Amino acid sequence: MFSRNLAFITGINNYTNGISPLNTAVNDAKKLAEILRTKHDYEVWECLDEVATLSKFNKFLEETLPEQVTENDRLLFYFAGHGVALNGDDGPAGYLIPQDAKLGDINSYLPMTKLHDALSQLPCRHFLGILDCCFAGAFKWSSTRDLLTSPEVIHQERYDRFITDPAWQIITSSASDQKALDNFTLDSVRSQIGNHSPFAAALLNALEGAADTYPPATNGKPAGDGVITATELYLHLRDRVEISTEKCRLRQTPGISCLNKHDKGEYIFFSPGHELNLPPAPPLDLSQNPYRGLKTFDEKHTSLFFGRTLLIEKLEDFVKANPLTVVLGASGSGKSSLVKAGLIPKLRQNNTEKWCILPPIRPGETPLQGLNNVLCNATLPKVEPQNPQHNLARSIDVWAKNHPNSKLLLFIDQSEEIITLSQNLDERQEFFQQILTAINAHRDKLRVVLTLRSDFEPQVRDAGLTFVPTDYNLEKTVLKKRWHNGRFIVPAMTRGELREAIEKPAQARVMYFQPHELVEQLIDEVADMPGALPLLSFALSELYLKYLRRQRQAQYSGITIDRALTQEDYLELGGVMQSLTQRADEEYEALVHENPAYDQVIRHVMLR
Repeated sequence: MFSRNLAFITGINNYTNGISPLNTAVNDAKKLAEILRTKHDYEVWECLDEVATLSKFNKFLEETLPEQVTENDRLLFYFAGHGVALNGDDGPAGYLIPQDAKLGDINSYLPMTKLHDALSQLPCRHFLGILDCCFAGAFKWSSTRDLLTSPEVIHQERYDRFITDPAWQIITSSASDQKALDNFTLDSVRSQIGNHSPFAAALLNALEGAADTYPPATNGKPAGDGVITATELYLHLRDRVEISTEKCRLRQTPGISCLNKHDKGEYIFFSPGHELNLPPAPPLDLSQNPYRGLKTFDEKHTSLFFGRTLLIEKLEDFVKANPLTVVLGASGSGKSSLVKAGLIPKLRQNNTEKWCILPPIRPGETPLQGLNNVLCNATLPKVEPQNPQHNLARSIDVWAKNHPNSKLLLFIDQSEEIITLSQNLDERQEFFQQILTAINAHRDKLRVVLTLRSDFEPQVRDAGLTFVPTDYNLEKTVLKKRWHNGRFIVPAMTRGELREAIEKPAQARVMYFQPHELVEQLIDEVADMPGALPLLSFALSELYLKYLRRQRQAQYSGITIDRALTQEDYLELGGVMQSLTQRADEEYEALVHENPAYDQVIRHVMLR
């Protein structure tokens, strides 16, 4: 694992030169050093009070650390003292305040950017910085990449990746615009005098094992798996510090970020006195494919649907505010998946409103039949064409009486089929009229969501306006405005969103990309290509299937292979663009090999 665990611990109480002293910083540093030495096997440099001058900091950063730290070591840097954030060109410019600093003299401060640059030059694979000072969150301006969320179960394979991959993480006691509290007892209801800052008290408690809480205690076994990742440590600190300080109207928000050198690793502590309990990752087979290929995501796939978090939140707010929502986007932009695996689960989890969500409708050739099937499943009266006593609005009347405090969602997927597949003009007209009448009658209770390809928007909109019921007391200009107000555009995914959509499903199956640069290659192929999401998903699915084939071959030989989607397989596929063509050719050749007559059948189907 690592040759040495190294820690540089700073605590400053005795400030002078116009800077107010602190009460707990030295005590915090000493206690942390003791715990790291005795319970985590660290070699510790202590830098307390008058030793912690700017010149000593500079010497340590420029000479001692570069001379002492090797690539096989890991390093923890802790600072407890004053910090300040001043306005800079790119946001708050953070400074740590050495013991001999002079009030108002920036040249006597230690810029966080200088600290960042010096630490980033070190050769170690794992680094954790912990800053307990005012405005500590200003350090995040030096970081560029998001951290992974901490998994509930750490499997042995994931743990191995945490250790192997670079981990360069920073935990801060407060945000870039917050002061860190010095002497405040978290358990203040007992009126105790605090010996540590709130953040340090929670940190010390965490490193004694309190942050190791999952899995829960069962059958006499203690809680935890024996491992505390930096992310788990942060979550413990956030819950202990932010919630407790907020109760006393002294809100302090710990933060976590990572430096440029961070990859997929996690800085690790072992829970003192706790045996490791890291189960192997579940076996992989066809049923565990984390990618949907050319299929859309359904509600049951929400745990594998990534990259649209912000858009889902925007869509949820939009649907709540508009009786009609038209989700528009190019073919392959992910409209259906956004609603089925994003919006619908989000509404079901809503704690402020109760939603009844009807199964999705695909209009097909007979849209009224699809509508009636959904109503029957919900035990609601069917609609009968040309019968105002049995229309959709009346069916919703029945539903509303039984659900006075709920809202109803009707989702019509791929609504362009009303034009492209439904050839019966009378049925097409009846379907539009049923929907429009229901919206008009139940604007407070009913929400209708359509997904629609952008290139079919004019035809569907104009058809709807053409078939407006005769008793509809609204002018077409008002209806056009309502349609316009209900348009929700699905934009192309950003590179960050594509990265999530590629990496996180694999992480859910305890898999990774080898090398990690393969993720960027995949993004480069599709980043500027409209409607490329199905192709990307198909290529990723094919990579998974190739992994399964390699896994089976290895098992025959008694070999265990890494749970990796590899560049070699990617190149064999021909990249994203060629993966579908290659698969189609394989299927064609297999069919023709089975029966040569298929050659003419396929040719006829493809050319008609």
